[in-house]
Amino acid sequence: EQVVRIARRTEPGEHGGHGGAPDGAGAAGHGAGPPLYALLENALAVEQAYAIASAHPSLRGVSIGEADLRADLGVRQDTGLDWCRARVVVAARAAGLAPPAQSVHPDIRDLEGLAASCAHGRSLGFLGRAAIHPRQLPIIERAYLPTDRELEEAETVVKAATMDPGAQALADGRFIDAAVVAAARRTLALARRC
Repeated sequence: EQVVRIARRTEPGEHGGHGGAPDGAGAAGHGAGPPLYALLENALAVEQAYAIASAHPSLRGVSIGEADLRADLGVRQDTGLDWCRARVVVAARAAGLAPPAQSVHPDIRDLEGLAASCAHGRSLGFLGRAAIHPRQLPIIERAYLPTDRELEEAETVVKAATMDPGAQALADGRFIDAAVVAAARRTLALARRC
Protein backbone atom coordinates (compact mmCIF):
# COMPACT_ATOMS: atom_id res chain seq x y z
CA GLU A 1 0.00 0.00 0.00
CA GLN A 2 2.76 2.41 0.93
CA VAL A 3 4.81 1.56 -2.16
CA VAL A 4 1.82 2.07 -4.45
CA ARG A 5 1.18 5.46 -2.82
CA ILE A 6 4.84 6.38 -3.30
CA ALA A 7 4.86 5.08 -6.87
CA ARG A 8 1.94 7.35 -7.77
CA ARG A 9 3.85 10.48 -6.77
CA THR A 10 5.16 12.57 -9.60
CA GLU A 11 7.15 15.23 -7.77
CA PRO A 12 10.92 14.82 -8.28
CA GLY A 13 12.85 14.16 -5.13
CA GLU A 14 10.04 12.49 -3.21
CA HIS A 15 10.89 9.18 -1.66
CA GLY A 16 9.30 6.75 0.68
CA GLY A 17 10.08 5.11 3.94
CA HIS A 18 9.35 1.59 5.02
CA GLY A 19 8.18 -0.79 2.29
CA GLY A 20 4.90 -2.61 2.51
CA ALA A 21 2.79 -4.82 0.29
CA PRO A 22 1.27 -3.16 -2.79
CA ASP A 23 -2.06 -4.04 -4.36
CA GLY A 24 -2.31 -4.76 -8.07
CA ALA A 25 1.35 -5.24 -8.97
CA GLY A 26 2.17 -4.56 -12.59
CA ALA A 27 5.16 -5.24 -14.81
CA ALA A 28 8.41 -3.51 -13.96
CA GLY A 29 9.94 -1.26 -16.56
CA HIS A 30 10.79 2.33 -17.27
CA GLY A 31 7.86 4.67 -16.78
CA ALA A 32 7.57 8.32 -17.63
CA GLY A 33 7.78 9.50 -14.03
CA PRO A 34 10.88 10.01 -11.94
CA PRO A 35 12.90 6.88 -11.21
CA LEU A 36 11.85 5.17 -7.99
CA TYR A 37 13.82 2.84 -5.72
CA ALA A 38 12.08 0.77 -3.06
CA LEU A 39 13.78 0.16 0.26
CA LEU A 40 12.51 -3.00 1.98
CA GLU A 41 12.83 -2.52 5.72
CA ASN A 42 10.46 -4.94 7.42
CA ALA A 43 9.29 -8.55 7.28
CA LEU A 44 6.18 -7.77 5.24
CA ALA A 45 8.20 -5.90 2.63
CA VAL A 46 10.61 -8.82 2.20
CA GLU A 47 7.70 -11.27 2.04
CA GLN A 48 6.16 -9.13 -0.73
CA ALA A 49 9.46 -8.38 -2.48
CA TYR A 50 8.36 -9.43 -5.97
CA ALA A 51 5.05 -7.56 -5.74
CA ILE A 52 6.92 -4.44 -4.70
CA ALA A 53 9.63 -4.90 -7.35
CA SER A 54 7.00 -5.14 -10.07
CA ALA A 55 4.55 -2.57 -8.67
CA HIS A 56 5.21 0.39 -10.95
CA PRO A 57 6.88 1.06 -14.31
CA SER A 58 9.05 3.82 -12.83
CA LEU A 59 10.58 1.47 -10.27
CA ARG A 60 14.26 0.99 -11.14
CA GLY A 61 15.43 -1.06 -8.19
CA VAL A 62 14.85 -2.55 -4.78
CA SER A 63 17.20 -3.01 -1.88
CA ILE A 64 17.12 -3.81 1.80
CA GLY A 65 17.29 -1.39 4.69
CA GLU A 66 19.15 -3.86 6.86
CA ALA A 67 19.24 -1.93 10.13
CA ASP A 68 15.46 -1.62 10.23
CA LEU A 69 14.93 -5.17 8.97
CA ARG A 70 17.36 -6.53 11.55
CA ALA A 71 15.43 -4.72 14.30
CA ASP A 72 12.07 -5.90 12.96
CA LEU A 73 13.20 -9.54 12.84
CA GLY A 74 15.30 -9.50 15.99
CA VAL A 75 18.29 -10.78 14.02
CA ARG A 76 21.67 -10.33 15.67
CA GLN A 77 24.06 -12.30 13.47
CA ASP A 78 24.78 -10.85 10.03
CA THR A 79 24.15 -14.18 8.31
CA GLY A 80 20.66 -14.18 9.81
CA LEU A 81 19.60 -11.89 6.97
CA ASP A 82 20.94 -14.09 4.15
CA TRP A 83 17.54 -15.58 3.30
CA CYS A 84 16.07 -12.07 3.07
CA ARG A 85 18.97 -10.89 0.94
CA ALA A 86 18.60 -13.79 -1.47
CA ARG A 87 14.84 -13.25 -1.61
CA VAL A 88 15.30 -9.63 -2.66
CA VAL A 89 17.93 -10.51 -5.30
CA VAL A 90 15.57 -13.11 -6.82
CA ALA A 91 12.58 -10.75 -6.68
CA ALA A 92 14.50 -7.96 -8.41
CA ARG A 93 15.67 -10.21 -11.22
CA ALA A 94 12.23 -11.84 -11.60
CA ALA A 95 10.73 -8.36 -11.98
CA GLY A 96 13.27 -7.47 -14.67
CA LEU A 97 15.25 -5.10 -12.48
CA ALA A 98 19.01 -4.88 -12.12
CA PRO A 99 20.62 -6.79 -9.27
CA PRO A 100 20.15 -4.80 -6.07
CA ALA A 101 22.85 -2.93 -4.21
CA GLN A 102 23.75 -4.08 -0.73
CA SER A 103 22.75 -2.08 2.30
CA VAL A 104 25.35 0.10 4.02
CA HIS A 105 28.07 -1.34 6.24
CA PRO A 106 27.52 0.74 9.38
CA ASP A 107 31.02 0.54 10.90
CA ILE A 108 33.13 2.98 8.90
CA ARG A 109 36.33 1.85 10.65
CA ASP A 110 35.86 -1.86 9.91
CA LEU A 111 37.27 -1.96 6.38
CA GLU A 112 38.17 -5.67 6.54
CA GLY A 113 34.63 -6.47 7.63
CA LEU A 114 33.31 -4.31 4.80
CA ALA A 115 35.43 -6.18 2.25
CA ALA A 116 34.28 -9.56 3.58
CA SER A 117 30.66 -8.42 3.62
CA CYS A 118 30.92 -7.15 0.03
CA ALA A 119 32.40 -10.46 -1.11
CA HIS A 120 29.54 -12.29 0.61
CA GLY A 121 26.96 -9.94 -0.93
CA ARG A 122 28.44 -10.41 -4.37
CA SER A 123 28.22 -14.19 -3.91
CA LEU A 124 24.49 -13.75 -3.16
CA GLY A 125 23.91 -11.78 -6.37
CA PHE A 126 24.16 -8.16 -5.24
CA LEU A 127 25.86 -5.67 -7.53
CA GLY A 128 27.25 -2.68 -5.70
CA ARG A 129 26.63 -1.26 -2.28
CA ALA A 130 25.44 1.91 -0.58
CA ALA A 131 28.14 3.69 1.42
CA ILE A 132 28.02 6.04 4.37
CA HIS A 133 31.63 7.26 4.27
CA PRO A 134 34.05 8.06 1.41
CA ARG A 135 36.73 5.73 2.81
CA GLN A 136 34.39 2.81 2.05
CA LEU A 137 34.18 3.54 -1.68
CA PRO A 138 37.51 2.03 -2.88
CA ILE A 139 36.78 -1.20 -1.01
CA ILE A 140 33.26 -1.44 -2.42
CA GLU A 141 34.50 -0.72 -5.93
CA ARG A 142 37.25 -3.33 -5.68
CA ALA A 143 34.80 -5.92 -4.36
CA TYR A 144 32.27 -5.48 -7.15
CA LEU A 145 34.47 -4.95 -10.18
CA PRO A 146 35.50 -8.10 -12.02
CA THR A 147 38.96 -9.39 -11.16
CA ASP A 148 41.60 -9.90 -13.84
CA ARG A 149 40.97 -13.64 -13.63
CA GLU A 150 37.20 -13.16 -14.03
CA LEU A 151 37.78 -10.94 -17.05
CA GLU A 152 40.14 -13.48 -18.61
CA GLU A 153 37.64 -16.29 -18.06
CA ALA A 154 34.81 -14.18 -19.50
CA GLU A 155 36.86 -13.33 -22.58
CA THR A 156 37.66 -17.03 -23.09
CA VAL A 157 33.98 -17.95 -22.88
CA VAL A 158 32.83 -15.21 -25.25
CA LYS A 159 35.58 -16.02 -27.75
CA ALA A 160 34.66 -19.72 -27.70
CA ALA A 161 30.97 -18.88 -28.15
CA THR A 162 31.79 -16.62 -31.09
CA MET A 163 33.60 -19.48 -32.84
CA ASP A 164 30.89 -22.06 -31.98
CA PRO A 165 27.58 -20.67 -30.70
CA GLY A 166 26.28 -24.01 -29.41
CA ALA A 167 26.85 -25.62 -26.03
CA GLN A 168 30.40 -26.92 -25.69
CA ALA A 169 33.20 -27.89 -23.35
CA LEU A 170 36.24 -25.63 -23.13
CA ALA A 171 39.80 -26.95 -23.17
CA ASP A 172 39.92 -26.66 -19.36
CA GLY A 173 36.86 -28.92 -19.04
CA ARG A 174 34.27 -26.24 -18.26
CA PHE A 175 30.92 -26.67 -19.97
CA ILE A 176 29.44 -23.52 -21.47
CA ASP A 177 26.02 -22.81 -22.86
CA ALA A 178 23.93 -19.71 -23.56
CA ALA A 179 23.50 -18.86 -19.86
CA VAL A 180 27.25 -19.05 -19.20
CA VAL A 181 27.93 -16.89 -22.26
CA ALA A 182 25.35 -14.31 -21.13
CA ALA A 183 26.99 -14.14 -17.69
CA ALA A 184 30.42 -13.70 -19.32
CA ARG A 185 29.10 -10.87 -21.47
CA ARG A 186 27.65 -9.17 -18.37
CA THR A 187 31.06 -9.43 -16.69
CA LEU A 188 32.76 -7.79 -19.67
CA ALA A 189 30.08 -5.09 -19.89
CA LEU A 190 30.51 -4.27 -16.21
CA ALA A 191 34.26 -3.88 -16.67
CA ARG A 192 33.74 -1.59 -19.69
CA ARG A 193 31.32 0.65 -17.76
CA CYS A 194 33.88 1.35 -15.05
